[in-house]
Amino acid sequence: MAAQISHIIAGEEALDLASGGADPGSPEGAAAFFRLGCQGPDIFYHNRRTMPSGLHYGALAHRRGFGSLLAGAAASIPAAERGYGSPSGAYLLGLATHAAIDRATHPFIIYFSGWVVPSDPDTARFRGCHPFLERLLDIGLLERRLGIPPRDYGLAERLGAGSSIEDASDGGLVAAWSAGLRAAYPRATGADPSLEVRIANALADARNFFKVTEPAATVRHGFGGDWIGRLGREEGKRLVSLVYPERIPEGMDPMNLAGAEWEHPSGDGRRSRASYLDLIEEGVGEAARAIDLVLDYWKGRLSSPALARGIGEGGLALRDAGGAVLSPKICRPLALSEAIEAEYAAHVDLSSPGR
Repeated sequence: MAAQISHIIAGEEALDLASGGADPGSPEGAAAFFRLGCQGPDIFYHNRRTMPSGLHYGALAHRRGFGSLLAGAAASIPAAERGYGSPSGAYLLGLATHAAIDRATHPFIIYFSGWVVPSDPDTARFRGCHPFLERLLDIGLLERRLGIPPRDYGLAERLGAGSSIEDASDGGLVAAWSAGLRAAYPRATGADPSLEVRIANALADARNFFKVTEPAATVRHGFGGDWIGRLGREEGKRLVSLVYPERIPEGMDPMNLAGAEWEHPSGDGRRSRASYLDLIEEGVGEAARAIDLVLDYWKGRLSSPALARGIGEGGLALRDAGGAVLSPKICRPLALSEAIEAEYAAHVDLSSPGR
């Protein structure tokens, strides 16, 4: 997956590119709901604090059925709220962008970060590398697009975490997610009497995650240094992989700006020299098309099945030309494990005088 900042930047660029665009008269907070929607089903991955958890719905939505999920959610938005001018409408348009960005960038991220195979101890060194690479890519994209580091971006605020809009319209968001998940996964949701509670918990835990990992607070000279230093080594390294470092490690080219050739992780022969910037551009184009499809559906120009087909039912990670999910087989990880070690050591040294 791409991380939070990439999804926001790409989503906002897609919104500008889409024919509908944003309503200049939209109420305060609509942009935050749009950005939160851009995070898509990733919110369920953050649902590890409050039970019952909806974690498994995040995995489902990334594996299959995203088109049906989005179509079901779009159908649930009341007619008066269908557009950027309402919290639920803005959120749904943000949600529409998520699949395109993941599909464009996920093969790149998997190839350059690797993955852990529980039965293979040699792969344990890749633990945390995937999310850490995502944050390095966010740093690079933010620098290229806005010329600022993550600590100056105000990520949690941009997502509405801790602001006056928090929880204000969660009823509409829960209803949209419920309708979408029921449309895409009738068997799983049909046996789940706690679906709405799980969705509400996921939204709450995601907002908490955004606040806890806010880059302005977790820089080495913020409270994050002390916090990470108080944890055990393994837990501290896990947290380090989830927060934004201050800079890209010297000598590392996480965005592949040099244009080195890389292979599709499925090992099916596909090769590319694309940079992360190239892939974001590709994803933005598809995401803008997704927004237009939703707007056409809301205007009665497109049927619900046509919307689902247009978005695509295939997975959001590795997939073949038909959208079928593929397993990763090859990778060439960057020196991310070493970078995580160095970042952890820097936090501990700053938070423990005398070391």
